[in-house]
Amino acid sequence: MPDQSKARWMRLFSADLLVAAVLCLFSFLVFAFLANEVFAGKAPAFDEAAFRFFDAFETPGNTRLTLIITFFGSGYFLFPFYIVLIIYLLTKGRKKYAAMIAAIAAVSWLLGASLKNIFQRSRPALPHLDQVSGYSFPSGHSLAAFTFCGIIITVIWRLTLGKGMKILLSVLFFLFACAIALSRIYLHVHYASDVLAGFSVTLIWLSVCFIYFSWDGKKWLV
Repeated sequence: MPDQSKARWMRLFSADLLVAAVLCLFSFLVFAFLANEVFAGKAPAFDEAAFRFFDAFETPGNTRLTLIITFFGSGYFLFPFYIVLIIYLLTKGRKKYAAMIAAIAAVSWLLGASLKNIFQRSRPALPHLDQVSGYSFPSGHSLAAFTFCGIIITVIWRLTLGKGMKILLSVLFFLFACAIALSRIYLHVHYASDVLAGFSVTLIWLSVCFIYFSWDGKKWLV
């Protein structure tokens, strides 16, 4: 037992866990800065700059495309997808992996809902190009999209694919999550700081999950 305990503590100093810890800390500092701005009733300067940037590309065609992209960050897509993925894993006998995905997705949603109620930031005072309700900070679509793609990337790295293909698919899914998050700014339903906060919360949550399961020796996750 002492040897196992020592090995587990030594695992904390491995390169992957140190990177995860740094990402977690950096993301927490970014979120803390944004949260302080929101509590103080101030909007970061890049919020207005982001709206001006995307407004330059606003056309009926781009808006239709953006609405399609933003759909993939909604519960209408993600909830059925998670159900299908979990059922698939259960049929393959991967009960623990299915439970892990369900827990990560559920806690991610709870984090977003809880933080919105804590900060109660109003939506941007601009014409909304998508139907929305509730508070603005952090962006639920951003949080959900990056959590979803983070889970998919984890699954990809467990597949029997070449390393180059795994890297390519990981980059593509990350960029897809970015597109979903940025669509919320284009549609005037979130500030850029909302989107960045959603990304930061996702990094914190996924880093904590990675550190816990990896450090505790739960190889079915990592």
